[in-house]
Formats: sequence, C-alpha cells, structure tokens
Amino acid sequence: MAVFIAGSAAVLAVPRSVEPAELPLPLADARALARVRNADITRAREAEELGLDTEVRELGSAVRAFGLVDADADHTEAELLAARARVSGAVGPALAQGDEAVLRLRAYQLRAFVREVRRFEATGEASDELRELGGDFVGLLRRNAWLGQGEAQRGGGEGARRVAMDGVVLGVLFKKRWSAIVGVQRDPFAPALDEERALFKFLLAHPTVAARSAQALPAPPDEETAARLEQAGGSGPRAPAAALRAAEARRAEEQYRLKKIDEIAALDPSYPRHLARGVTLYRLGSFMQSAEAFRSHLDQHPDGAYTLRAQNYLRAALERAREEQF
Repeated sequence: MAVFIAGSAAVLAVPRSVEPAELPLPLADARALARVRNADITRAREAEELGLDTEVRELGSAVRAFGLVDADADHTEAELLAARARVSGAVGPALAQGDEAVLRLRAYQLRAFVREVRRFEATGEASDELRELGGDFVGLLRRNAWLGQGEAQRGGGEGARRVAMDGVVLGVLFKKRWSAIVGVQRDPFAPALDEERALFKFLLAHPTVAARSAQALPAPPDEETAARLEQAGGSGPRAPAAALRAAEARRAEEQYRLKKIDEIAALDPSYPRHLARGVTLYRLGSFMQSAEAFRSHLDQHPDGAYTLRAQNYLRAALERAREEQF
C-alpha cells in the first residue's frame, strides 16, 4: 500500500496507460555472430582438410558414443556413467594437443549436427549421426514444442518438420551441450556474449515449460477447479479443468521467463532487466511488484530508448494495483 501511495503521483506525470505486452528481447550483434560463424566454418574446414590428432579423434568418438546412449530412452545409469567416463578419460589427452585442436573437433561436429537437423526437417527421421551428436535432441524439440509441422520442403513432402530455432541458436545449444558433456566450459569454449544473447532471445520467446505444463498437469478436484477458474474468469461446460491447466501453463511460462531474465541480465548488464521483469510480473498479476520493477528501471534509466514505454507501463500497473486495493 505504501508503494502504491508513493507511486500514485507518477500516474499524473506519465503520458498514458499502456498494457505491458511487449517483452524486451536481447539484441545480438549480427556482425559479431558472423565472425563466430566464420571462425567455426574455418575450423571445420581445417579439421576436414588437415585431419585431427589421434587423441582428438578419440574424444570425438567418445562424445558420439555418449550421444547414442543418451538418446536411448531405455539406457541404464551404468551405461550412461560408462559413456561419460570414456569422455572424461579422453579429454585430457585431447586438450594436450591444444585448445585449437579441440575447437576444430567441436566445429566439425557442429557442422555435422546442423546438417543432420536439416536432414531431419526434410525427412522427419532422426539419423544415427543426429543421435550421436545431439542425443535425444528430437525429443527435446517435441517436449518443449520447438517442433512444428512445416511447409513441404525439398525431399520432405507434407511430412517435413520445421525446427523453431535458427542456425545460430542451434549452434549455441550444441556448443553448450558439447561443453557440458566434455566438462570444458572455460574460454575459448564458452559461447560468445552475442551467442548468449541470441539463445536467450529464443528462450524468452519460446519458454520450455509451457508445453509440458499444459499436458502434464492433472485436473484438480472439481470444487478447487471451479473456485480457481472463477478467479481466472473461465466459463463453459467443459472449460474448467482445461482452462485451469492452460492458466497454470501460462503462469509456469512466465515464471520461467523471470528466471531467464535474471540469467541474461547477469551475463549482459545492458539488458533492461527491471523493464522485462515488470512486463512478466504484470502478466502474472503481480501488479504492485510490476510497478516497482518499472519504477526501478526509470530510476536507473531516466532517459533512454525504453523510457516512454516504461512510463506507460508503470501507469498501467499502478492502475491495476489501485483496482485491486479498492
């Protein structure tokens, strides 16, 4: 209430009330991404033309073997531990050949991974090489609703599948998974800042929890469903359980976004964290907290690209908070 009273004066000062609908997304430098892509292309070409040391090839084989085990839904813990142990045993000798030698291996495998993803889009079938390099990547796409029915593509016909992420995001996801398997996440193996920006832009636009939540949440008891649905404004003869699950899915989606907003802000101080949190909190119905976030943004950035938007959003949040109070 104290925050509301203190902020009410701002309602008179800002231009107009605008529903906070547009979430600010991280901005990646296209030129920086092009430099990373060109470096990976060069390394993959060098790996193909110059070959790889025996120790580096062994690491590549170990990574592929791990991927096959990981892709097998029926794998045992012992099989996964054995595959990981093989990778761990190959890392030291490979790195002894130099970081650049291992980076060439990763770039070579990255190129093959993207090629197999495109083959999957065209055919709808996951190849052994895709499983070797991506594990259960197709399962990940389906679980997170990152895979949709696309238009007919060359060689694919009506069964062609469209992957939601572009080549940059595919590359970052591969690099992160590869580093996690190998256990080397330091520079120069860590993704560049602009790669992280591209990935978080995708994750904020395509949160991973929504599809799972909508499908997996059981219907609550009828009385609880009716009470909670009434608060959410749902109606219709068959609406209660489905509408409640959809509302819970949307809530989980926004909670996921809050987490990712904090993660990208920790990596990228230029990202407007408070503005993004304000939009997400507003969507969650936390109008007072949303107003506080917008005010924090304006305190830190009284002038800037997002100032007018934050002012308008602040007014909307304050108005909704006032409605709740009275």
